[in-house]
Amino acid sequence: MFTSAASSRMFYVDSELDYSSVINSDHRESWGSNQLYPAIVRVHTEMPAQNVPLHWHLGSELVYARHGDVRLFIDGMDVTLRSGQLCLISPKALHSIHPMPHDDSQNVLSISFDGEYLSRMCPELANIRLNQGVVYGVDGIVDGQLLGLCEQIVGCVENDGSALQMLQLNALLYELLYHVCTQCTVMDCYTTDGEAKHISSNAVCSTAHAFNAGDVATVSEGSGVGVRRITEYMKRHYAQDLSIGQLASQFGYSREHFSRLFKRGTGVTPDRYLTEIRLQSALDDLLNTGDTVAQIAQHNGFPNVRSFTTAFAARFSATPAVYRRAHNA
Repeated sequence: MFTSAASSRMFYVDSELDYSSVINSDHRESWGSNQLYPAIVRVHTEMPAQNVPLHWHLGSELVYARHGDVRLFIDGMDVTLRSGQLCLISPKALHSIHPMPHDDSQNVLSISFDGEYLSRMCPELANIRLNQGVVYGVDGIVDGQLLGLCEQIVGCVENDGSALQMLQLNALLYELLYHVCTQCTVMDCYTTDGEAKHISSNAVCSTAHAFNAGDVATVSEGSGVGVRRITEYMKRHYAQDLSIGQLASQFGYSREHFSRLFKRGTGVTPDRYLTEIRLQSALDDLLNTGDTVAQIAQHNGFPNVRSFTTAFAARFSATPAVYRRAHNA
């Protein structure tokens, strides 16, 4: 088996991982950077099966249930994968993972892409929106290439000791990433009344769920779909002068009831969720553009430089200016 410093968190997992040490108080999960691969690849076989608590990360993720079922909560949406099915998780989406083994065994592939590395290579990848929570595979969307790549990746990590294992795995991961980004994303189009609507770019994805941000009257209270619509609305309008009170009114709730509903569905308050979206977009601007700190604050929905600097320092333990100098040196 591969024996780099990353070996304890890569490839086959047959014992518990310490998630408490890598998920901070804001639910961000970070295992550190791996200089050899663009993603962390794990084939989970540990028993008893281990739940992954609520978390988010900068990169996208794929979960493939090869044997056994897996239940996921993604931005308030409840998704169950059966054997032979997979789903995608967009960057920065809050999610938890709960395996449900068959016959006292499981085999679940998870691939978590390194968001910071990929955003440096291609800034557009930082905010890519995937067909999140949509089921691919048996009785879901047919995408033989996607499933085939996942099986090839499992075969590659099983091929212990191969001199070309690193090269082969990298080739497969980049091919998978390219396929996901070109065939499994959500793009914006506009209805006749000007409202944005998300449509799957996958030609075979006729059953993918479309979302209309203006259609808020049909949100059923407490439903995963309702919370998902709220988080999608936040992701599209975070750069505006958007307050939690305005959001509550937009979706037909009092502020207090809205906050309770949102936290029940996501595990965090709406204010924290909105601030996190703004901070992650601001971080991308900070590292990948020449905009001033004031411009970045304005472009990402912060009322002023002071509020941006305070929130950023609390989140990343450095002011925006200091963080930029340290990471662009």
